[in-house]
Amino acid sequence: MFAQRFRWLSALPLFAVILALAVISIGALSGAQSPNATSREALFDYYQRLKPAPSETASPFHIIEIDRESVDAVGPWPWPRSIIADIVANASGAGAKGVILAEPVDTPDPLSPEVIGEFWLKGARDEGLARQLALLPSTDAALGRAFQQTKAAAAVAAGVTSQALGSEDFERADAASVPWLDADGDDFVALPRARIQFPVNNEIARNAQPAVLSLPVDPDGIVRRVPLFWSIDGAPTPTLAMEAARIARDDARVRLNADPNVVNAAGRAIRSVTIGETTLPLSTGATMRLYPDKRMSVSKTSAIKVVRNEGSNSQLRDKVVLIGLDRDLGGVTRLSRGTFSPAEAHALVAGQIHNNAVVSRPGWIGGLEALMVMLLGAAAIMWSQRLEFWKALGAAAIASAILFAISFSAFSFSDLLLNPLPGALALFLGAFSVAGGRSLGVVLRDDTVRGTFQGSLPEPAMKKIREEGATNILDGVNRPVTVLSCELRLLEDDLQQLSAHPDDVTNMLATASNSLRKTIIETGGAADQADGGKIYAYFNAPLEAADHVDAACSAALRLVESMDKTNAELEASTRTRGVQLHLAIGVATGPCFIGPMGHGRTNRYSAIGPAVEMASFLRKQAEFYGPAIICDEAVYRQTHHHFAYLELDRLKTNKNPAPLSIFALVGNPFIKSSKSYRSLDEAHRELLSAYRAGDWAAARASLEQVKKSPGAAIALFDIYEKRIAEMADKETPAGWDGAHVVTL
Repeated sequence: MFAQRFRWLSALPLFAVILALAVISIGALSGAQSPNATSREALFDYYQRLKPAPSETASPFHIIEIDRESVDAVGPWPWPRSIIADIVANASGAGAKGVILAEPVDTPDPLSPEVIGEFWLKGARDEGLARQLALLPSTDAALGRAFQQTKAAAAVAAGVTSQALGSEDFERADAASVPWLDADGDDFVALPRARIQFPVNNEIARNAQPAVLSLPVDPDGIVRRVPLFWSIDGAPTPTLAMEAARIARDDARVRLNADPNVVNAAGRAIRSVTIGETTLPLSTGATMRLYPDKRMSVSKTSAIKVVRNEGSNSQLRDKVVLIGLDRDLGGVTRLSRGTFSPAEAHALVAGQIHNNAVVSRPGWIGGLEALMVMLLGAAAIMWSQRLEFWKALGAAAIASAILFAISFSAFSFSDLLLNPLPGALALFLGAFSVAGGRSLGVVLRDDTVRGTFQGSLPEPAMKKIREEGATNILDGVNRPVTVLSCELRLLEDDLQQLSAHPDDVTNMLATASNSLRKTIIETGGAADQADGGKIYAYFNAPLEAADHVDAACSAALRLVESMDKTNAELEASTRTRGVQLHLAIGVATGPCFIGPMGHGRTNRYSAIGPAVEMASFLRKQAEFYGPAIICDEAVYRQTHHHFAYLELDRLKTNKNPAPLSIFALVGNPFIKSSKSYRSLDEAHRELLSAYRAGDWAAARASLEQVKKSPGAAIALFDIYEKRIAEMADKETPAGWDGAHVVTL
C-alpha cells in the first residue's frame, strides 16, 4: 500500500525534464531578439562565414585612411580641422561623389585658435597673444567651407543605449525636421535615443549632415545590429553608414515605414526603411542585422597622398569617400568576421545597405522556436521510453543534425535566421529522461579555493572557477607576465605626527591597500598582498590576455588616481590633515612562473621570475627619480605609441653590465597629444642626448629649457643638474655613454 501511495515519485525525473523544457521554451520566446544569446549569435556568425552576402564587382565607397605614414608626415593626431578641410577639398576636387568625415565633430577642435586660447590664456594677462590668436582663422569654419563643395556628412560620437533596445530606450522623433526624410502617414516616429557630447559647430552642421558614428555592440563586443536612424534631441539622425549609402544612391529620399501593430511610449516603431526604390526590412528594435559580403574589404588611399594632392587621385572619382583613422591609431570595431577601423566598418555596412543584402529575424520567430522546443522535447521523451539510452541519444543527435540543416537552408534560400539550438537542447534533454531516477550529477565546486582567491583574482577568472572549478585554471604556468609592483609609505614626519595614534596608521594602510587591490582586480590583474604596504599585480594570468602590457599601464595610472582620492579623504579628516600617503609603482614584463603558492588559507596567487625582481627594483627608483610610475624598456617599447613616457636614465647593474633604460609613465593618450607634454618631451630628449654625448654646455642649456616646461618640478631634473655640475669640472671618462651604475 505504501508503494502504491508513493509510486508517483518515480515520475519526478520526467516532471523535471518537462519543467526544464518549459523553461527553455519561455527563454526561447522571451530572448528571441536579445543579443545576450551569445551561442545563437556565434552560430549565425558561422552561417554568414559559410554563405557570405553576394557583392558587386566595384564598391561605391573608398576610404581616405589617416595612417602612420600620414601622421609621421603631418604631425601627431589630432590634426587641426583645417588639415581635414584640405583633405575634403582635395577629395572633392578629384571628383568624389560625396565626402564623409568618420571622426567626431561634436567635440571642440583641440588645436583650434579658440580652444588653444582658452586653455593657455585662461587666467593669463597676455592680451597681445590673445589678440593674435583671435586673428587666426577658425579651423571649424575652414572645415565647414570645405564641406560646401560636395555632398557631405560629419560624424558625431553620440553616446548610445544598450544593444537590447527596450521601449524606454526610444524617443519621439520629428521626421518633418529632415527635408530628405519621409514618415509613413505620421511625421512622428519612435527611434532609438542617442546623445551628443557638445553642439556641433554651426558652419559644419549647415554644410554637412551630422551622422552617428557609434556602433552598439553585443555583450561579447561584436557589432551585429545597426540602427539606421537615431533620435538626437527629437531630430532623426542617420547612422554614418546610412548617410554614405544615401549619397551613393544620388542623395535619394528615405522613407521610414512604421509598424501599425507595434507602438511604444514614444510612438510607432519602424519596421522597414525605403531608400529610393529599395526597401530594407528591420528587426525588432529598428535595427538592421549585419550581413557582410565575402570580400570584407574597402579600397583605401593614405591621407598624406590626398593632403599633398599627389597625382590625380582618380581612384576617388565617383566614390563616396570616408575619412578616418586606421586601426592602429583609431581603435577597432569588431564585426563577426574580423576587426576593422570605424571607417571601414561603416563602409562595409553602407555596402550592405547599397547592395540590399539583408537577413531577417522577424518578431514571430521566437514563437516558432518555443513551439519547436515543446514538440521536439515531447517527441524525444516518447521515443526515449522505447529505446535504450545510447540509441535514444543517437536518435536525438540525428534529429538535431536535421534541425541544423533546416536552419542553414532557411538562411541560404530565404535569408531567415532560425535558431536550432533550443530545439536541439530539447531533443537531448528529452533523451536523457530515460535515465530515470539516476542523478545526472554536476561537478562539485571547490568552495575553499574560491574563497581563498576571492579578492585576489579578476572577475572573469573567478567566474570561470565558479563555473568550471579550479581544474587547469589555477595550475602553475610559465608564460609572459606583466608585473606591477607598488608600495604605500608614509614620510618620517607623518609617522611622527601619528605616533600617538598607531591604529590610524594601520587602518589608513589597510583602507588604501584595499582600494588599490580593488582597482587592480577591476583592470584585469591578479592582486598579491606582500609585507607592509607592498602589493604585486600580475597581468596575463590566470587567464591569458593579448593586451596585458597595455592593461598594466592603464592600471598603474588608475592606481595613481585612486591614491589621489585617498589623500583627499585624509586631508578632509581632522585627525589626518596634513598626512599624505605616497605611492611608488614599478612595471616590468617578461616570462614568469605563476600560480598558487601555498596551502589552505595561506594560499596566495603569486609569481617568481626576473620580471618580478625588475618591477620591485623599478618601484624603489620612484623615490629617487620622482615620478610615481617607472617602467622597463620592454614595457615602453610595446606601449609608447599609446601612453606618454619620459626616459629617466640609463642604468648598469651588478647583474647585467649592459645598459638598461628606464622610463616614467606620465600619462594617458590625451596627455601624450598635449602641447605641454610634447614640449617637455622634446626638451628632455635634447638634454639626454647632450648628457650622453658628454656635451655639458649643451646639456646645461637643455636642462634650463626643460625647467621652463610644465610638469618639470620633479627630482629627476635636480639629479641631472647635480650630475652635469659634477661632470663639467672633470674630463669625460673614456667610453662614456651616460649610464649610471646601481645595485639590484
